[in-house]
Amino acid sequence: MNLGLGIDTGGTYTDAVIYDFDIDQPVTWAKALTTKDDLNIGINDVLSRLPANLFSNIKLVSLSTTLATNACVENKGGRAALVLMGYDQVILKRYGYKYGLPPIENMILIPAHHDQRGNPVSPPSWDNLRCTIERCKGRVDVFGIAEYWGMRNPEYEQQAKEYIMQWTGLPVVCAHELSDEINSLRRAASTLLNARLIPLITELLGAVKNSLAKVNINAPLMIVRGDGTLMTESFAAQKPVETLLSGPAASVMGGIKLSGINDCIIMDMGGTTSDLAVVRDGRVVTADEGVNVGGWRTGTRAIRIDTIGLGGDSLLSFDADMRLVIGPRKAVPLAWLAYKWPYIKEELQRIYNEKHTYRMSLAEFFYLQRQDFNTIDLIEDENKVINALADGPLSLEQLANTLNCRPFALPTSRLEQLGIIMRSGLTPTDMTHITGAYGPWDKQAAQLGAEILAKQLDISVEQLNELMHHLIAKSLYQLITRVLLEYSWEQPLTDMPKMARRLLDMSFERSAGDIECCLKTRLPLVGIGAPIHLFLPSVAEHLATSCIISADAPVANAIGAITGSIMVEQIVCIRPIYDPNGIIGYSCYSSLHHIEFKEYEDALRWAENEALELARTDAKARGADDMDITLKQSDETAQTGGETKGVLLLETKIIARGISKSRLKVSLSNS
Repeated sequence: MNLGLGIDTGGTYTDAVIYDFDIDQPVTWAKALTTKDDLNIGINDVLSRLPANLFSNIKLVSLSTTLATNACVENKGGRAALVLMGYDQVILKRYGYKYGLPPIENMILIPAHHDQRGNPVSPPSWDNLRCTIERCKGRVDVFGIAEYWGMRNPEYEQQAKEYIMQWTGLPVVCAHELSDEINSLRRAASTLLNARLIPLITELLGAVKNSLAKVNINAPLMIVRGDGTLMTESFAAQKPVETLLSGPAASVMGGIKLSGINDCIIMDMGGTTSDLAVVRDGRVVTADEGVNVGGWRTGTRAIRIDTIGLGGDSLLSFDADMRLVIGPRKAVPLAWLAYKWPYIKEELQRIYNEKHTYRMSLAEFFYLQRQDFNTIDLIEDENKVINALADGPLSLEQLANTLNCRPFALPTSRLEQLGIIMRSGLTPTDMTHITGAYGPWDKQAAQLGAEILAKQLDISVEQLNELMHHLIAKSLYQLITRVLLEYSWEQPLTDMPKMARRLLDMSFERSAGDIECCLKTRLPLVGIGAPIHLFLPSVAEHLATSCIISADAPVANAIGAITGSIMVEQIVCIRPIYDPNGIIGYSCYSSLHHIEFKEYEDALRWAENEALELARTDAKARGADDMDITLKQSDETAQTGGETKGVLLLETKIIARGISKSRLKVSLSNS
């Protein structure tokens, strides 16, 4: 048997699937709760739920991870220093923070650069750089280097890397190794973020390998990139920034695999969010400008994901007008909370029996989630909250009584944001326990929570369930229609006239006064994620399209991780050099070299060979020796006017692309 193990660490669940490459089908799968502070606990748990007798036949392991994405959102990372060469301080001060860059006094600025053709203008003072680097000793774990025109000629970045590694013995990453992005601030942000992530990804990969070793799984480890393709663990350790949106990318690739459809809409509903991606000709639409996550704007290539804060663990509450609200706040289901702390049901019963006048959701609890908060500067009231929760969860009323305040005045917001405490309340997952659609935990606690909320809204539990389904379906419908309209118009929906936006909002209900309006799509909806089967069929009906949900949809992310392929793309540019008399030569740029030629044919020949060689080298580094690489030429031209009408060549791009034919064969050949 040739088996593979796919693992996905999501925001709520860690999923694992054992996949049979011989029959191209999953054999078995399991789910466990994700432990964000230590992803390995969740991985160990999910592995314990799989049949151990199959482990000896596992030839490949592939991991999709939320580590990089979470680190961006939470502003975590190793101690990194960024060396910038030729950057304008005014631009850095004015715009750098928008890309996630620190204040300029926290960066190393070197007055050295090339011009936009890649010709040297001002070489660095290596002695001055060494003095600056020496002062970083003991305060930095990894360095990043970016030169303003480094994408045209990376020689200064390469030289600086050699020197810094020689002086410090620490890891160093260069901007030209990560991206050919021309936006200098995006390149700098990608470089710094990658440097900050290196210690984190190294720790994660080590921990995952330890988990695999404990259950005697000895197989090559691959990692999912943000575009849904794979790379080796050694490549990921050097370029962890490429794992941004790894989890959503794996989900989308799993959806494509399970549906077998080349043109579709993938809708992934997890515990925390619902993510949408559009697939055309078997390839996912990618983000044009690179990934934006948290406060970081990078040049890293990844699939385009549109997200709303709506999932199985979204909190059910109500607004000031006593209307049901679902999310975007996440909460642990009451069914799980009572499963772990059974006394919770007694408090839920007390809340239900008593009459309350609070205009806020009452069936909510807090519990202590993290113990490592001693280094965080907390105020006195926040410490009181932590002390009150030391022995287990408390309801809002219980916690308020302990702190001698009203429930709406509890000082819990920052503690929740920091992940020190976690909220529990009624969620769609609880409602599935009540209906019997899903139920591994305590159904009675879910029922009590629903009855409390229904009573506050003056409706029945059945009406509450119907209203919840309606609102979730409407939110998914609006996400799909917004994205498709933006794709069609190539502009944000906010640019639409107010009247058109109103009609779009009303189209789910099919009428706006005397006008009936509806939207349709030819693209089928492919649903993935555990709760998606409960909501997507009605959305497809509203859009007059089909809905495809596989029996393995709950673990499509793990299936996408293990069935992904290795893909490479290298671009080499040729730009004419003009003077008043016409073209006098051609400048050629790759990610490693800059060279000039007199004749176009010589430049073209060099560019083709360079693109092929770089693609082959990149493929091998990512874990693929057996790869077909094709070349494509793209010319950018302009029309000239006046008496000398004609076509003016602006740039020629040689694009080398390849995709691995057999992921299992590739991995075994490199093990």
